[in-house]
Amino acid sequence: MKALPFPCIRPAQDRVLEALPAMGGILSGNDALRGAIADGPMLKDPGAAYYVYECSGEPGRVTGVVAICPVGVLAGDNVASADAATAARAIAELKVQPRPVSLAYEASPVMDIILGAAKEGASLYAVTDPASITHRVWEVKREDAVAAIRAMLDQAPEPTLADDPAYAAALTGASQLLANEARTAGTYTGKEPFNFTVAALFPAAQVAGGVPQVPTGLLTHQIARF
Repeated sequence: MKALPFPCIRPAQDRVLEALPAMGGILSGNDALRGAIADGPMLKDPGAAYYVYECSGEPGRVTGVVAICPVGVLAGDNVASADAATAARAIAELKVQPRPVSLAYEASPVMDIILGAAKEGASLYAVTDPASITHRVWEVKREDAVAAIRAMLDQAPEPTLADDPAYAAALTGASQLLANEARTAGTYTGKEPFNFTVAALFPAAQVAGGVPQVPTGLLTHQIARF
């Protein structure tokens, strides 16, 4: 499986409680998001990182890693609908994927140890939502830790969709729309960010009873320049 670290647009650590309830407005358009980055509730990380995400509450605790994967991992899971097409256009216009798509994969015991070590440090966020679910995030930028996570993900088989198929269809559609624009402009290379989707990769054994979703706006991926 190809799953890479990425530069994230996310809430400022000290303003996450302010930013999350306002995500509907912040992610309403390029001007609003640009303003939130300029004014401070949001920030754009200058470098790439993996993010360890933990969701705890009912029915238990689940730990995943957030990374970008080729959008092709969503192939075959798409559903054609007017709503998905509308959502695809909105994502393409925003040029930001608003939340990671949830995927399930076969994790090794070694990966559990690596992610457990990452969680020993101070968390970037620890937020409890109105449903009493606590969301914690750790940023992984240290070179050796990044290399260890990437090596484990490289060895893992391709993940499977564990999210709403309509959301996967919207992400694929947005990628196609932006690729078509680039081809029309004669600038397409195949390496553009819209060829990747940000995903929360959860061990399949941990999510048999249900898969959590990372809150909208907590970890986003810029897929084109705005």
